[in-house]
Amino acid sequence: MDLTWDLESLYPSFQSGQFQEDLKLAETLASGLKAWAALHLKDNDNAAKQTEEFLERYNAFKRVYLCLFSYAELVFSSDSGNAEAVNSMDELEDTAAGAGEALVSFSKWLAQVSAEDLENIIQSSDYLAGHAFYLRQLQRQSQYLLSEEAETVIARMQNTGAKAWERLYMRTLSTLRADVEMEGAIRSLSLSELRNLVYDNDPRVRKAAYEAEAGACRSVAEQSAACLNAVCGEAAAVYELRGYASPLHKVLAASRMDQETLEVMLQAIEESLPVFGQYYLQKAKLLGHTGPLPFYDIFAPVGGESSARITYPQAQELIVAGFSTFSAELGEFARKVFDRRWIDAEPRSGKGNFGMCVDIFPIGESRIMTSFTGSYMDVSVLAHEIGHAYHSSCLAGETMVNTDYPIPVAETASIFCESLINQKLLQSAPEGEVLAILERSLSDAGYYIVDFYARYLFESRLYNRRKSGALTVEELNSLMLEAMTAAYGDSVAPESIHPYQWISKAGYYMTGNEFLNFPYSFGLLFSKGLYAQYKKRGGDFVNQYQSFLAASSRTTIADAAELMDIDVHSLEFWRDALALIAEDILQFGTGSSFLPGSVVEQ
Repeated sequence: MDLTWDLESLYPSFQSGQFQEDLKLAETLASGLKAWAALHLKDNDNAAKQTEEFLERYNAFKRVYLCLFSYAELVFSSDSGNAEAVNSMDELEDTAAGAGEALVSFSKWLAQVSAEDLENIIQSSDYLAGHAFYLRQLQRQSQYLLSEEAETVIARMQNTGAKAWERLYMRTLSTLRADVEMEGAIRSLSLSELRNLVYDNDPRVRKAAYEAEAGACRSVAEQSAACLNAVCGEAAAVYELRGYASPLHKVLAASRMDQETLEVMLQAIEESLPVFGQYYLQKAKLLGHTGPLPFYDIFAPVGGESSARITYPQAQELIVAGFSTFSAELGEFARKVFDRRWIDAEPRSGKGNFGMCVDIFPIGESRIMTSFTGSYMDVSVLAHEIGHAYHSSCLAGETMVNTDYPIPVAETASIFCESLINQKLLQSAPEGEVLAILERSLSDAGYYIVDFYARYLFESRLYNRRKSGALTVEELNSLMLEAMTAAYGDSVAPESIHPYQWISKAGYYMTGNEFLNFPYSFGLLFSKGLYAQYKKRGGDFVNQYQSFLAASSRTTIADAAELMDIDVHSLEFWRDALALIAEDILQFGTGSSFLPGSVVEQ
């Protein structure tokens, strides 16, 4: 079975006639949109017509641009040394700057329209009514825009500023290699391959891989610190100029999530940390440690070697079957993803060390990147990324500006799919392997809750410290150790935590995507709540869930949750979701056979 993806439905190559023609078309559409905005957004005498024509032109540009940039991004992500991909992304970002300037002009123009007049505009045509949420959001966000000239300068400077630093970081990490002794031989492994070895059955391999990762990160610490300081420094400065209280304030606004939701969720997480500590201490005992769990064993498999490996064809059939238990539509979608080769799962040097799903809305397809080595975590990653792709498929028929949905909700759909696969594993695995699968589920939960809470603490403190200037490697190390200790407490041996983990977390370096941590915690816990509903309600839940996904691009998080009868401002909701994980931890501690996240029906 081919583990590489097929990009032919996008473009055969950068030099193909199709790519070059679309590149010229994108330039024409962007420059035309910019010229149109300069000419027609001087007054609002014919506001409804102006609004509709802008949206039509902007959607037309995005249809072409998204295909072009997706292709370049996919090629670069799977081969960071591809110079054509890098050059194309630079060129496309320059092209997009013109369309971005037009969007700023339109947003500034829209800010001058009263709320009452905007509602009249929206109701003037079916096309505008279909963009109601986007227009209202755009008007609200316009308060954080600088002058058109200033926004243009920022957009253009970022291409040689934060985005250039981000690409340097990605190239550095994707080509980084370290030597590890395995089975009496020295192997040179990429960072992706080293990370996968933390799931190995041999404790000596796990420890060697972890130490090699620490050494590899140490070797690029200075340049990584330069990249991180540049990306974070620029973000903090730009958001302050735009009037945001902080980068976190900007992320919450972009996520359509309010501060109250974040605060009650974090409160519930903080309360749950001692329970997760019990899990890590129990895991330490099962692995033969006399004290706290060494961090190199945080993802170690428990329950026997036989549960540790799975082939790619087996993973495919498991995912298709698991998704089909939820709905035939989801199962068939997963099969299509595999059959049409939307996935690049081959581990190799030069390929990014992360899972990724790129949704190509203009052609109704997605592409998924993972590194499949045969661990059960790899199956979870595949299910996670296919969940993203399925979510996007629920938005088929939407215009380009109506396909954007907030990250926390995006992570809900993907993690929900992981829950389906965990259930399938428990149903199909031999009785002796249930403990291993239960532990894998808890390990994943700890990753999304405890580890991502540590990441949130690190990033929050990073931005506070960055106000006073660039941080040294030693200061970044100290921040990371403080955050990890606060999250894991006494359940993990502090001396075993290598302080360079800020280097291996790509989210810190992604321009415009700050705080890629708490949305994943939200996704896990929200999906736990949804999964509990599904177990109770069965088939009638499916249609409501699909409607929820379809509406996610045109509503706030709180309003989307209400579609599923959930109040995200309720502390009890988050506590109840975490209680499901606590039940699993209790069963893990007693060694009983138990289905993770199962609900006793009354």
